[in-house]
Amino acid sequence: MKTIQSYTAAKQSGILLNANENSNALAQNIRDEIIEAVASIDFNRYPDTDETELLEAYGKRIGMEPEQLLAGNGSDQMLGYLIGTFLGKGKVLCTLKPDFSMYDYYASSYEAEVVKFQTAEDGSFKASDFIAFAKENNADMILFSNPNNPTGFCMKADEIAAICSALRDIPCVIDEAYMDFSDAQNALSLIGTYPNLYVTRTLSKAYGMAGIRLGFLISSKENMKSLKPAFVPYALNSVSMKIACIILKHADEFEKQIEEIKSEREAMYDKLVSHNRLHIYPSQANFLYGYTADKERMLELMQENNIVIRDYKGTDFFRITIGTPEENRLVLAVLKQFGEEL
Repeated sequence: MKTIQSYTAAKQSGILLNANENSNALAQNIRDEIIEAVASIDFNRYPDTDETELLEAYGKRIGMEPEQLLAGNGSDQMLGYLIGTFLGKGKVLCTLKPDFSMYDYYASSYEAEVVKFQTAEDGSFKASDFIAFAKENNADMILFSNPNNPTGFCMKADEIAAICSALRDIPCVIDEAYMDFSDAQNALSLIGTYPNLYVTRTLSKAYGMAGIRLGFLISSKENMKSLKPAFVPYALNSVSMKIACIILKHADEFEKQIEEIKSEREAMYDKLVSHNRLHIYPSQANFLYGYTADKERMLELMQENNIVIRDYKGTDFFRITIGTPEENRLVLAVLKQFGEEL
């Protein structure tokens, strides 16, 4: 029996700043609109497997044609589908270290080998070094998150272009789950130039829809002509698709929320960058990444205040999701106490 790399799900109780969710509750007017829309669904009928309304709504939002889009049960499913399509036993996936651990899960389920390019501690790396590493390891597929999870580092679009150009014979997949929080140019503008480029997106983070599990794959129309027919039918249920369409209709409201999260992130970084017991890295995502030699004590203080953050066990590193202003103030208060203990 093949060995599959397991994935540990996030804890679900306390002040949850461990899974990079949007901590803001959904506005009541949008909730009411969803309730009214769901009541009109024909539950006795299968969902629209062509995802017509959803792909038109999301395509309009990001400036892409519906024929370039595919939606599934979270961007995880899209990543798993691409790995299953392009990899298998004896094939090589090239990614980063550190990066999202679900890549290992899907690659191992298809018995593919995973090779990891070690980044700097802040997540940064040179495109030229990564390209050389991928070639040396005979990579069959490239996949990494941008901005990176967990570091928050974001690679520039021209560097993504350099990777796609140098590795033009293999699929290059960029996981942009956190791109909504970045000031950098995304990779969507490169799709028309590089036929080996695939981008994934999600509604789980910036749009606060982690509960409906809905993500997208974006690539060229030619690529989609082969990918869509082989994709599992009815991947999305009618309720999730209807909710997503309503959320996208209110996208401008979420943009304001995104700007507030970015502002909170920068304010927290400014307060913590000179902390005497922590080292915090700049971030282009909705979280901050850092380390401390006294992590166990810091985690004790967090637990005493019912705050749950991401602990990278066996290391000095941790990650804190940017929460609501109230949650962020509580985190800062705990970390202030942590610093004053010396």
